[in-house]
Formats: sequence, structure tokens, C-alpha cells
Amino acid sequence: MKSWLSRLAALAVLASFATGCSMGAPAMSSAGGEFGATQGGVKDMKVARELVANGQVPPPESLIVEGMFSEHDLPVAGAPCSKTLCLRGAMGIAPTLSGESSGWVQIGMSSTINPDTYQRPSLTVVLTADISGSMGWDYSNSTAEYGTPGAVSRKLMKAVAAQLGPQDRVALVAYGTTSQVVLGLTPGGDPAVEKAIDSLSSGGSTNMEDGLKDAFSIAVAAKGKGGGALASSFATDEVRVMLFTDVQPNVGVSDAQGFESMTRDAANQGVGLTVFALGLGIGQQVLDAMAHLRGGNAFSLFKPADVDTLMADSWPWFACPLAYDLEVTLSAAQGFSIMEGYGFPNAQGSVTSKLSVSSVFLSRRKGAMLVRLASDPAGQSMAGLRASGNLSYTTPAGEAVTEPIELAYDGTALDSRGQYFAQASTSKTVALAIMVSQLRRAAEIYGTQRDEAVKVATAVVERISADAAALADPALGPEVKLASDILELMKKGAPQGNLYGAGQR
Repeated sequence: MKSWLSRLAALAVLASFATGCSMGAPAMSSAGGEFGATQGGVKDMKVARELVANGQVPPPESLIVEGMFSEHDLPVAGAPCSKTLCLRGAMGIAPTLSGESSGWVQIGMSSTINPDTYQRPSLTVVLTADISGSMGWDYSNSTAEYGTPGAVSRKLMKAVAAQLGPQDRVALVAYGTTSQVVLGLTPGGDPAVEKAIDSLSSGGSTNMEDGLKDAFSIAVAAKGKGGGALASSFATDEVRVMLFTDVQPNVGVSDAQGFESMTRDAANQGVGLTVFALGLGIGQQVLDAMAHLRGGNAFSLFKPADVDTLMADSWPWFACPLAYDLEVTLSAAQGFSIMEGYGFPNAQGSVTSKLSVSSVFLSRRKGAMLVRLASDPAGQSMAGLRASGNLSYTTPAGEAVTEPIELAYDGTALDSRGQYFAQASTSKTVALAIMVSQLRRAAEIYGTQRDEAVKVATAVVERISADAAALADPALGPEVKLASDILELMKKGAPQGNLYGAGQR
């Protein structure tokens, strides 16, 4: 039986906004400044970081490029933007970890929304709590350094509920062995909401299927104004299920495909999903399958104290998406090929000329997506490297937007490391993509080819250390340490798994 004392609580949260559901016209940023925007999917690398801090080699599923991108500010400079979502491109040249000279195209994301004058949309929130025994609801201690997942859930649900007013609605679903609607749709600010949260206690196994069915049913009905007397009286701008769980279903549907299908059906009816992934033993594949879909993403926290930081940093940005179905369509000049995409949720390492992101959200950081190009055949000069295509997306109001993109290497001489970047941000983006993707590769083979994994991780540490020194960016210091710590754990033969128990060596 899993002991809650051995587990850390984590939390996944969306950071989001949309013009289509703002109250009134969106306020634009002041001249010369822009707010950030990031893609959906898993939004951080905290699970991997905490596992490393506790002496374990992280599993490959926890090493997520878009999660790393979302933790960093990766702006792309360019012409002034008048749209709510600003997309800009930048190009550079740098070798891969194996030494293959490559072209890199960064797509930067930002927004003209002014966070100081922004008015959030009205919300319907369906809080959906996993109260299975492993969550530790009956042992909740919100003052401990590491509370149980139940303690973190309760604190965050109350923090969200405290921000909701009479223009909002909130419901509460709880599931253990069975699912129950603890509280139907209720106006925000009603004391019944906090009372319902306080009433939660442990309830057996983990029937996440039934819990989500109940939650999505309430949300879809609310979206269609069919959720009872309260729903029929008015409709909110955004309807969202917020799921608090360690993502370890063991009753009913338990596979990633099943939950992806459920979430997609709700997303197609206009319901977004925020997954709060609690604990370092989360089912990463199930989490990824839900978080990458339209209107979805996920963040991680581990301590009750982190809830305050999260709310200060992310509320109300996790309320509503900024854009849907963002597609990057590129073609390379003759003699070059599109090789890989980075930062596209659920498309790690894809080889295609068209890459997509289901949702884009407002954020305090400017996000990035990255595409690698190589000469054909490999090893030829990068002179003449060009990429052109289109960036397209749909606004929440249903407007289709398409913007052209055309980038070319201007022939500037490469430095002693074989690199040239017109913008330092692109160099940083490439450094982070190489680091995380190659650490993931090392983690994938660690259990069966430890020496080879150590070799790859050694090369990663050397590369990210050199990149950090060249850029003189203090934000890369923690990443050098993360890579170095993973290398040392691999050299020692540390266990690979999660805090529910050691995995393979």
C-alpha cells in the first residue's frame, strides 16, 4: 500500500487567456512592452527536478521540452504587433549534440494584452477531486513542508474558490471507488463552496473515469445552458474542469487512450481541462494524453506553500485560452530538410513540415516553439539556408488568422563553436531543447545501457555548460546544475522511477 508520508504533492495548472471571452475589449500593453504567451501541454519540469533532488534518475516521460520552454522567458524581437497573439520568427545555426551543423527556426509567442488592466472572463469551474486513499485526504497537514496531495488539493481549491464571485459558478465532484457530485453549480462566493471542500475525505480506490464523466457532464451542460436553474439563468464566458489527482486510475478506464478520448469529446464541446498533477508518482502518459488537447494544459507543485506562489504568478491567466489550433507550416530551401520539432506537445521529435499546438495561453513568460533543419545530404554548407511558410490559428471567437513567415541565414560567419544567432533568445531556446531532448534519450536507455546513458549525459553537461558560459544568462545556471546532477546520479547507478518506489537501474 502506498504511504502518503513518502509522497510529495504536485500541482498542475493552466496559464491562459482569450480575447473571445474577455469582458469588454481587450486592453493592450503599453507601447514598447508585451505580455507573454505559451503553448498548452505539460507546463513545467518540476517532477523531474524534485525526483533528482530526492536522489532518483527521472523517467524519460518527465523530461519535457515544452515544459522547460514554459519555465523560461524566450522572447523574439521583431516588428511591432497589433494582434492579441503575436507570432515572430528567428533563425540561427548551431550543431546538434552529435555535431551535425543545423539550422534552427524559433517561433516566439507573446501578447499585446496589458495584465495591469485586464479583466478576466466569467467562469464556470468544475472542481474534480481524487479522494482515493493514496491522496491522503484524512492526513491533510497544510502547514508541513510537504503536505499530502490531499492537503495541497484542498488549499488550492480554496484559493481558486476565493477568487470567484457572483458572476461565476462552481461545482465540486469527488471520486474514489465511486464518484459523487458533492456540490452542484453554485454561484462563486457562496459559503457552501468552502464547506463542500472541507467535507472531503478519503474514499477508497481511484475511479477517475467516473469522476471525469460526472465533471464533464456538468461542464458540457453548463456550456449549453442546460445545467439546471442556475445554468439557464446565464452563461459564463469560459467553462473548465479542474482535476486534482496523482493520475493513477485503477478502476474502470486506466489507459492514456481512454482518457484522451474522454477529454477530446469534452474539448470538442468547448470544455477546457486543467490537470493538477499531485505527487511524483503521477501517471505521466495519462497526464500527457489529456493535457495536450484543445483547451488543456498541466502544471506541477509539491508543497502547500507553493499554492500561494502559483496563484500570485498565474491567476487569472489559467482561466481562458488565447488561441486554438496553431499550426506551423514550413518548407525549406532546396538542399535542406525539416528534421524535428521541439515544444509541440505530443509531437516530440516529429519529422514533418507541419507541426501544431492545440492551444496557446496567456503567461508571464514569452513562449517558444522550435524546428530543426539540416542540409541534404548532411554535412554540406549551411549557406543558402531558407525557410518559409505560414503560421495559422483560430481565435476563441472562431476567426481564422494566417500569417506568412520567411527566414533566411544571412551568411554571417559562424563562431568558434560553429554557431550564429541573430537573437540570443534563439540560442537559449536551442540550448534548452538539446539539453532536455538528449537527457530524455539518456533516461530512455539508462535501465539497459547505463554506460551509454552516462556517455550521452556527459555530452549534455558539456554542451549546456558551454552554452551557459557563452550566453552569460543566469537563468541557465539551474539547468547546468540539473544536467550535472542527473549525470552524477547515473554514474552512481541511482534508481530510476518515482517516490512511490524505486524503478529499474
